[in-house]
Amino acid sequence: MSFDQIMEFLRPVLSIGWLPAAIACAAAVAGLVADMFAAEKTGVAIVSAGLAAAALLSFATALLPMGPAGTLIATTFGVVLTGGTFAGLAAVVYFTAFLSCGGGLSSGRAGSRAAVAALVAIGAAAGQVLLGAADVIILFVSLELLALVAYALVASAGSDRADEAAARYFVQGSVATGLAVLGIAVIVGLGAGTSGYVDLGTTLAAMPPGASLLGGMLLVSALAFKVGAFPFHSWVPDAYETAPAGAAAFLSASAKAAAIGGFTLLFVRLMTVQAFASAGLAVSIIAAASIIFGNLAALRQTSVGRMLGYSAIAQAGYALVGVCVSPLGGDSVSAVFLFAATYAVGAATAFVVLEYFASREPQWDGSIAGVAGFATRHPAASVALTIALLSMTGIPLTVGFWGKFFVFYGAAQGGLLWLVIIGLVGSAISFGYYGRVVRSMFFDAPSSRDEVGAPQVGDAPARGSVWPSVLGAAVVIITGVAPLIWGLSLVYALFAFR
Repeated sequence: MSFDQIMEFLRPVLSIGWLPAAIACAAAVAGLVADMFAAEKTGVAIVSAGLAAAALLSFATALLPMGPAGTLIATTFGVVLTGGTFAGLAAVVYFTAFLSCGGGLSSGRAGSRAAVAALVAIGAAAGQVLLGAADVIILFVSLELLALVAYALVASAGSDRADEAAARYFVQGSVATGLAVLGIAVIVGLGAGTSGYVDLGTTLAAMPPGASLLGGMLLVSALAFKVGAFPFHSWVPDAYETAPAGAAAFLSASAKAAAIGGFTLLFVRLMTVQAFASAGLAVSIIAAASIIFGNLAALRQTSVGRMLGYSAIAQAGYALVGVCVSPLGGDSVSAVFLFAATYAVGAATAFVVLEYFASREPQWDGSIAGVAGFATRHPAASVALTIALLSMTGIPLTVGFWGKFFVFYGAAQGGLLWLVIIGLVGSAISFGYYGRVVRSMFFDAPSSRDEVGAPQVGDAPARGSVWPSVLGAAVVIITGVAPLIWGLSLVYALFAFR
């Protein structure tokens, strides 16, 4: 049988759009049950296996041949888009969640790792719903479920700093929730009670632009907070630095990719409304400010996790460059989804490397200077971290290059050359802070092995495994080189918006 015949045979199963989310949630429940019987490692392994299965299922769904209607995109219960582009990004959400749990969450507290893994799985399922939401109510519910998971993951470290960061994150998130509720109330009220994107777009287009501008700006503010864009960014560095590295991998990769997907789809459906076109100007300003602030602030950091947090602010800016292209068409959607996917893989790989370092070097205080000499003691993980950082910079032969290339190309085609220039300058600046980590690992002399870093909280970390780091780095390289050899057919298959 040919590949197309096999996929057609599997179509009835692969066309069940909610099946990956169901598998992830079932794995979360099974993992918690295993934890009840004092089988914590088994529980984490079960959740990891479920996330891997969900990722493979979503990936296969994205590769389905087009149906009779000439499209890959379908709806689940009429409110969530699945298949095609959305299955492709969902596969990345589940894959990066799998990476975050694959190392056993060794940097987390003993006794809580299975619960953290279950939270990651539930958050990944919420992420799939969020990125494909075609209704503002579904968007809000999935967004808040993902936010609740994020608060718990930050607090799961159990330290005073983590508790403080989680509390600040929760308070700020509550404000963003309030903005989202107000924005949805305005939009749905103007739309005569309808909440679906298509119906809303039709209704609002017939109204004066000033009537829906308030709702559009409120939603922009709330969603900018969720993706960690400037000036709604203050939670990001603390959360990424204090959360267990495995949990931070999910926050920086899966959750951010899903939020970017949801943000993009909202604008795809409503940018035809003049008020939302005005909101597009605000998005472009937020994008530029995020790139400038995130890159400059990252240069000053001495902690690897905090540096990656400020870097994530800049990366959110790059994603918003694609979002604010007006009018926002299918090619722009594909570019934003591709960028979200490429950044997520690089960020997840970076954080699982940090988790490995934390488990193997208990004296490491998380600083950039503290990784000196790690390339000698942990060569595979150090190479994996280098590849991940180069990908987030946008270096050719890594998958991150393709993400930035298509976003910048689409912005240039859309007349936003000034944003492209800011993005390119920001990418050049990122060499400075990413390069400091690489230089420290490979070229700086290590400090005395007898030095003790920050005191450990709770139980000593378990011995982590390096294979998630290697797997993530391999995906970064393979998917970065493959388009040069076989063309962009797979990219179009996974992310083409049809």
